[in-house]
Amino acid sequence: MKEQRKNILFQLSPHLFWNCDVSKLDYKKNKKMIIKRIIEYGMEMDEIFMWKMYSYRDIKYTAINMSYLPYLRILYYSFLLGIKENRFKCYKNKSFQWN
Repeated sequence: MKEQRKNILFQLSPHLFWNCDVSKLDYKKNKKMIIKRIIEYGMEMDEIFMWKMYSYRDIKYTAINMSYLPYLRILYYSFLLGIKENRFKCYKNKSFQWN
């Protein structure tokens, strides 16, 4: 079972974890980092994985507390999560990019 949990992360796009060993990640222990990478750089299949594996609450908390996001990602996730863009930390701090 433990081996099965580790291998589940190999379903994600390899570019998400270019700087770390995926086999050493645990989808529960490292959920914040995994969610953050998917929100920042994930493809559609990665997002589907994220919504299946993590709770709305975990995704929302991670998204609104990210220190940087492109503005289009802020708009996209504010729509998906049903919250206003001004709830995002990076929006409040003006640390976002317009593209």
